[in-house]
Amino acid sequence: EESNHPFSSKQDLTDPSDCFARKNTMLVVSLAICTVLVGQVNGFLPAQRSPASLSSSRTDEMELFATRSKPLSVEEIKAQMGMEDDSAPPPKLFSDELYDDMQQTLLILEKRISNGPGSVSSLELDDLSDMTERIVKQMREFEESRIGESTISEPIAAIEEPTPVIEEPSASANEEVGYAPVIDQMPKKLEVEDDYQLRIAASNMDATKVSELLDSGFEMDEETTDAAFWAVVDAVDRAELADQPLSADVARMLHHIFEADQLHLQKREKISLNITCKQPDDAQGMEGAARRMNYIFDDSSHKDLPLKDGRCCEGGTCCDECSRNIFPTFATDAESSFETFPELATLTFNELETVSSSTILQFVRLVERVRRTIAHEYGLPLKTILPLQAYSRKYVAGSTQQGGGGGEGDFVTLHTDEATHSGYHYSCVIYLSTQGSDFEGGDFVFNDPADEGDEPTEEEIVALQSMPLEEQMRRSGRKLTPFHPSRGAAVIFSSGWENMHEVETITSGVRYAVPCFFTTCPVPEAAYEQMPQGKPQTDEEIADDWLHLLLAHRKEPPMESVGRVKELLMKWNMLCSPLDQH
Repeated sequence: EESNHPFSSKQDLTDPSDCFARKNTMLVVSLAICTVLVGQVNGFLPAQRSPASLSSSRTDEMELFATRSKPLSVEEIKAQMGMEDDSAPPPKLFSDELYDDMQQTLLILEKRISNGPGSVSSLELDDLSDMTERIVKQMREFEESRIGESTISEPIAAIEEPTPVIEEPSASANEEVGYAPVIDQMPKKLEVEDDYQLRIAASNMDATKVSELLDSGFEMDEETTDAAFWAVVDAVDRAELADQPLSADVARMLHHIFEADQLHLQKREKISLNITCKQPDDAQGMEGAARRMNYIFDDSSHKDLPLKDGRCCEGGTCCDECSRNIFPTFATDAESSFETFPELATLTFNELETVSSSTILQFVRLVERVRRTIAHEYGLPLKTILPLQAYSRKYVAGSTQQGGGGGEGDFVTLHTDEATHSGYHYSCVIYLSTQGSDFEGGDFVFNDPADEGDEPTEEEIVALQSMPLEEQMRRSGRKLTPFHPSRGAAVIFSSGWENMHEVETITSGVRYAVPCFFTTCPVPEAAYEQMPQGKPQTDEEIADDWLHLLLAHRKEPPMESVGRVKELLMKWNMLCSPLDQH
């Protein structure tokens, strides 16, 4: 969408207690389930409720603690427990120490909710982590013992039958008795158990456990991926506060997050159009030379440049196919929120001193999602694709662009990205605001030659004649395909002359976007040899590069900043991919 600019931006750190609260969401949910099962805990919760009354959005956690399809009556509970005397107290499910942990955990959470961010001390956060781990451990042990008892009891009853007949219980029979067959429930329960372990491991930054579960065939769903992201943010912020190096688990977990993001995106809506690749035609004699000169000196003549089929891709290894891809939900509302990531509106890699770790990591996460999407869509090895530029761009109605592509302006003239920079081979624009609510006008428009024999209708001719002369010239003989930007959407396309595009004038408001440009040109080995640290050889060295190139929050002179950004872009694949993919 725009081209030449190196970058600029600022803002503040997120509250570490917010990060920790996100990290322990699943532990807190587990605690809530436990307290519901147990009943009253020193006056904090009302008397016991059945699992059916819990929120349906947490049924996966509930299945860890219930195998029945409907709740037992009071009489059934008493009969199973051998209770005849109503005055006899029920037996305790857990130890007194665990009840104390529950009470203290609820007190800390109540304090955080009542007093807001910053109200919980680091010591209290550590205590909360320890207590919730103990609670989950004892709950898990209790559940495993229940599953073991259920699994053993039914086969014994079957063996005592004189002529055993194995029948599949009918749905109606299950409904009458109130039980689900244990044999049918076990696979699902074990799957839920492993999903739960994956969520907990991700929240606790246990990259080794996450790797084991992923290697065994499990996938991180979007909630687990989000929990992992905020666990990484928390780990980065804690390391910075303690003035310590980043753990290798930070790099490993980020790699899992990036891979999961790509899998999630493949399940979302995508609108694709395959088109014929185009490049300048140098074999049209004096007339062609004159048109090329007009193109150089007059932006409005860009559409008249003589073209031929084929991909240019100077110095790179592009796919022979060209296309346009629109993702209406490339990023979720939460991932593109200025409330959560305020510096997304103005972020550049050159100025990161005052940008929060969460915003830096989220920006990298979005750019890496684009890179992996390009590799997937065009069938290219991921390691051959590197970003050349990525920055936030602000368009303001009534303003005039000053300087390069990153300056404010209210439109972008017709252009081709590969003509702007020969190393631009694939392009993307991620939108951070929505047309109609944040701004008016500002369509992203693909501008193509009109199809042969495609004559305008009378109504179109009348409408065209009513437009200013400049607009008539722009539309004459052309087919315009507008895209109406919305927050979280993205357009990804090959950067050649087949995808000439422009941004129409913004008539009101402010439009935010993140243009990204990627190359397939390889980095010379000599460039790595000139770097202070060279290629990373271990996960610890990858984590060091994350800190040095993105997360150090240090003040630096302009020339040092430029050198750091160049090293960042050349090492991008090494930062964002496991060692075996370097």
